[in-house]
Amino acid sequence: MFRSARVWTVAVVVLAVAGCAGPTDQGKSVSNRRTVKATGSFTLDGLRTVDPCALYTDELISSIGKKPSDLPDRNGYSECRHDVSEFRLAIKLGDDLIGAPKQTSKTLAGLGVYETRTSTSCLQTAIVTRDPELGIIAQAGADSADPCPAATKVLESVVKQIAEGKAKYPETKGSLVGLDPCAAMEDKDITQVLGDGAKKQPSDIRYCRFVTKSAYIAVQYSMGRDPATTTKSNNPTKFALPDKKDAYVYKPEVAPNKCQVEWAHRALEANFTENVSVAFEPVDPTPGIDPCTFAKGAAGYVSAKLAKA
Repeated sequence: MFRSARVWTVAVVVLAVAGCAGPTDQGKSVSNRRTVKATGSFTLDGLRTVDPCALYTDELISSIGKKPSDLPDRNGYSECRHDVSEFRLAIKLGDDLIGAPKQTSKTLAGLGVYETRTSTSCLQTAIVTRDPELGIIAQAGADSADPCPAATKVLESVVKQIAEGKAKYPETKGSLVGLDPCAAMEDKDITQVLGDGAKKQPSDIRYCRFVTKSAYIAVQYSMGRDPATTTKSNNPTKFALPDKKDAYVYKPEVAPNKCQVEWAHRALEANFTENVSVAFEPVDPTPGIDPCTFAKGAAGYVSAKLAKA
């Protein structure tokens, strides 16, 4: 689609209107990605509802070492770290797996499990889906002890708790926590931006790319500081979304042909926010065509759908 300057110009007109339009139709979106069917709470939708910090129970901590005075350290929706005695622990839910073995010798709750270790760290990984390859990771690091027994205890506890439906985030209207980024746009809206044939490619349970041979859109849901603050170093321009929220638009210095749109979706405690990021990047940039026009159009579709979620 984007190889033709004429088609680009037509798309610019369509997206300029779409960026200012009201909410789009909420018809059912059809995903063309394939997954290995997971059972019970181990579906990707199920994993999105699990609070990783709540998985560090007193029972788990006491099986590894002395209970620390510090609280677990949250790193977004699906990752949480905690130091227990000499061990540095981390839990990651629905994470992208690189080089997962085709077969595993161990299973937990029907999930294949494999081990990866270095001299100071150990990862125990349960495979949730094969296409895409996503999983649950329990990581332990230690300087003077074998970290693998600790990582094994963490994974076993995590899988057991998730199977029992424990450690859930509270249901909160308007929250992004349970939403699938691969469902962030309607198929017809994806076609307006990218043309026909876009494929949905999740990199983890909070990030999804909509990809054609000519360009891609990426949508990410995250938890952190307000983009009004975090994007300042990129000298963004302000953009009013269809739901009246302010978004911040910029081209990353390391990727000048890419355009990023970020905004705060919902306020949380302690000056944290639930955030949305929408990016657009063409494979072969066309002179005179601004990728930010397409990024803003896609962001408009995403925000309009979220307004009805």
